[in-house]
Amino acid sequence: MKNELNIRCVMSKDALMVTRAEQAVYALVDIKAVSSGQHRTMPANFGLVLDRSGSMDGEKMENLKEAAGYVVDHLNENDLVSVTVFDDQVETIIPNQPLKDREEVKSRLGSVIPRGGTQISDGLKAGLAEAWKGFSKDRVNRILLLTDGQTWDDEAACLALADEAGSKGIAVTSIGIGEEWNEKLLLQLAERSHGNSHWIQNPIAILDVFRQEVEGAQSVAATNLSMTARMSPGVKPVKAYATMPMISDVSTKAVNGQNIMADLGSLDSRRGQAMLIEVRVPPQKAGKFRLGQVEVTYDAPSRGIKGQSVKADLFVMFTDDAAAAAKVNAEAMNLVEKVSAFKLQTRALTEAEAGNIAAATQKLQSAATVLLNLGEDELAEAAEKEILSLKRTGAFTAAGTKKLEYGTRKLTQALK
Repeated sequence: MKNELNIRCVMSKDALMVTRAEQAVYALVDIKAVSSGQHRTMPANFGLVLDRSGSMDGEKMENLKEAAGYVVDHLNENDLVSVTVFDDQVETIIPNQPLKDREEVKSRLGSVIPRGGTQISDGLKAGLAEAWKGFSKDRVNRILLLTDGQTWDDEAACLALADEAGSKGIAVTSIGIGEEWNEKLLLQLAERSHGNSHWIQNPIAILDVFRQEVEGAQSVAATNLSMTARMSPGVKPVKAYATMPMISDVSTKAVNGQNIMADLGSLDSRRGQAMLIEVRVPPQKAGKFRLGQVEVTYDAPSRGIKGQSVKADLFVMFTDDAAAAAKVNAEAMNLVEKVSAFKLQTRALTEAEAGNIAAATQKLQSAATVLLNLGEDELAEAAEKEILSLKRTGAFTAAGTKKLEYGTRKLTQALK
């Protein structure tokens, strides 16, 4: 059977010096659809879970209604849709159903009135209950969760819902508006369920984010995507990062003895998926050395494919030629640098939260340097501003935290 996906493996260095010591090397595993031009759109099961709390009144709610209307207009007739709104109470205004009467759906959306506080877990639970009604492995199953506020002491319940959704095939895309919401929670909701996450500063941008998510759902070429990297004896897996649509450290779950095993969710035919793997290689004699093998398994329901796999080997050359060993592959190293910026800002935030201001400042300064070297001047400037905030107040600003958290996670999107 013809494979729907290709794997391309790029080592950070094609050659390593013959030495007596272990050496670290990175592998970029790039996964792409074979023929994006021949992509068949899968039917969708789309659930909107929308914050209608009092703080959403005005421009936020007006733009949200317009964006939700866009979703209704641009999904296909055989798609399923549901709409759940929440404040400190929950209401399902559109139960899970086919898109037969778009005007009726938009009319109900138009009747939503902001009120009350914010209880995300109840809204997410109700929205997922509707999504489960239409769930099928032959559909792209998505939840779009949008909020502008802090939830009421129910973060653990939210994460448990995201874990269950992700493990069974529903991705949660989390969207935060403004600055008064918990970016850690929304990022984890997305990462745990193989969804995406967005920070919206201006309500006008809600429409563009919803458009991106509809187009992404309609571009899915493969589902149930997983990657296993089996290392050769002596090769030690160290770290693993998912890098599309956002950079995410998946090492805790993925690195298991000699293997790296990661669930990746679905594959967008336009940009694919990518992993960055760090391994330590034992000393070897001069010559070609097989580090291991990568296997990607997937389903392609629109083509009747289930449990298909594609494999690729990882090789490096050991040499006595110092010049050859000094050469690096620019593509892989560019990704390593982007992951480094993400790691440094994440560690800076952790240090600041623990009260270690000097360590946080040092790591953030290093992140700013990496970002400048990558040509990411705006993010580097944001890091410098947060360094000043750390020195003056001992804390990050709310806006600066979100800019760095989301900005460094999405550095890889410039590659595609």
